[in-house]
Amino acid sequence: MNNLIIKPVSFLGDNLVAAKDEDTGKIYTGVSYICKGLGFTKGQKDRQVKNVQEDEVLNRGCLKFEAGVIDPNNEVLAIELDFLPLWLAKISITPNMKEEQPLVTEKLINYQLKAKDVLAEAFANNKPQTIEDLIIMQAQSIKNLKQQVYEANTNALKASEKAEETKKEVLAIKEAVTLEPNQWRKDTATLINRIANKIGGFEHIKPIRDEAYAMLNNTYGVDINRRLQNKRKNMALEGCSKSKIDKVNYLDIIAEDKKLVNGYINIVGRLAVKYGIA
Repeated sequence: MNNLIIKPVSFLGDNLVAAKDEDTGKIYTGVSYICKGLGFTKGQKDRQVKNVQEDEVLNRGCLKFEAGVIDPNNEVLAIELDFLPLWLAKISITPNMKEEQPLVTEKLINYQLKAKDVLAEAFANNKPQTIEDLIIMQAQSIKNLKQQVYEANTNALKASEKAEETKKEVLAIKEAVTLEPNQWRKDTATLINRIANKIGGFEHIKPIRDEAYAMLNNTYGVDINRRLQNKRKNMALEGCSKSKIDKVNYLDIIAEDKKLVNGYINIVGRLAVKYGIA
């Protein structure tokens, strides 16, 4: 899947993930991410991963993403959103679960009723053209999340504090991120500088850029370093000066492929969320 768009999705205070295959239009989510959000134990999670793969119906809607696509270190079993409600409905709410895991029980009910719609909503407006679009969609998801937290959490004070923290986080990110389609180089550079400053100083700029390039390679199955070397070789064969050849960089390579431009913008936005720029 070369045309894969991956987005983080907040739901009931949990960090889920949605992945859309642009070629087929299908949207997937990670089984382990759902289990972690529900608060399942490792044993419960492993059992659900096994159940999804062995179920005669559910296995038709699942596939595996290699390490580096969704999770940088681990292979991820994903399930198509159309199959998500069926899988969650097959997880029985037993008297024992109600007694020993009341919070898990309440979360499971909310996941059964709402998780599919929240994950699908991440792509409701098709592919975002800027990081600002991505942030707006995330802000809308978090706005919905605030109401869901109030309904699900019996501790009103704790729910209020969580909602306020989420609101501040979204506002901080929106203030820090504003990308115009025609100046993505400048705006992504500014954003990376802010991330670096947040985590300790401008000496972190190169590691952050390297992280973004690595994510781009893994997500889109490309090797921008190889593309850069090939471009420099071709320029040399065409008689370009050494100074001109030396000035060509990874951003020039990304600029030649609209898919990579959109992917790079998306990835820098995800890094902004990850590092919590304010």
